[in-house]
Amino acid sequence: MDTIIWPSYIDSKRSRKEGRKINKSDAVADPKLTEISRAARKLNLNPKTEDDKLYPRFWWESSGRIIIERKDISKNKILANISQEIKNLRQK
Repeated sequence: MDTIIWPSYIDSKRSRKEGRKINKSDAVADPKLTEISRAARKLNLNPKTEDDKLYPRFWWESSGRIIIERKDISKNKILANISQEIKNLRQK
């Protein structure tokens, strides 16, 4: 089963109403598609990047999205894992 990940899902600058799906403390500021894709690759989620897609809630912003193969883990857990991996990558 495939899962779509929009950068807004893990953006700490967005509110829940604006699309953030995980806790603010777990989220990262201004996640980029390349960061999400790299983190998903490190977690063996086989990401596919679609940079021409627009998040419906903010259709005027060019954000793109990532499609991953979901294993037997909840979407929120995957988002938290990707966010944590981005934090680790940013510290290097």
